[in-house]
Amino acid sequence: MTKFIAFVSGKGGVGKTTSTLNVGQALSDLGKKVILLDANLVTPNLALHLGMINPEGTVNKFLRKEKSFHEVLYKHDCGFSLIPSSPSLDEFLNTKPEKLSKIFGHLEDTADFVLVDAPSGLGHVFNEVLKNTDEIIAVVNPNLSSVMDALKTIKMAEANNKIVAGLIMNMSNKGRHELKQQEVADILNYPILANIRQDNKARKSLHQNLPLAYLYPRSRTAKEFQKVASYLSLEETA
Repeated sequence: MTKFIAFVSGKGGVGKTTSTLNVGQALSDLGKKVILLDANLVTPNLALHLGMINPEGTVNKFLRKEKSFHEVLYKHDCGFSLIPSSPSLDEFLNTKPEKLSKIFGHLEDTADFVLVDAPSGLGHVFNEVLKNTDEIIAVVNPNLSSVMDALKTIKMAEANNKIVAGLIMNMSNKGRHELKQQEVADILNYPILANIRQDNKARKSLHQNLPLAYLYPRSRTAKEFQKVASYLSLEETA
């Protein structure tokens, strides 16, 4: 049975795509079959992080019946598969987000995990993602505005009876001039599954269009993402 997990945030730029990509890599390294779905129809970045500038097969074209499911599913050399969204404005304007459930229907029983890079905020596309996923992981930065925006997102997920697996605190600075890990957990009332510090390896991996967890699997940052993957794997068998 496929588990659908959405990576969400209250605002953009907090590291949601990076977290989706690297947790997916870590799950793949554990022997899980993983598909990454870019459901951020407005500003998709998942394919761009892997060097796919303008993929021919996209979820947009699938929803318009211009491409089959297998034509929009890309197998990556790192081990996971990917369904990208188009970075084109015209493609976005010609895509009906209320049809997103169609791609989720095709993904059922195709993998152990489908990790969804959700749009930030509380818009219509986000609501469609919530309808079609089992649980969420909220990605936050250790500052008050990011945390409070994430709180609204979490409350929306709870209102839709979704499981909140926990939090990924991203781009922390060893506790200097920022909210402490426990403070973030207390405000949001969920455990922090990983604390991702600012890491130059993240820039290097982004430049090389590969997951950090793939390029530097023994790094501290990769081990934090591996903790999330291990938690999800244990949750799957519970």
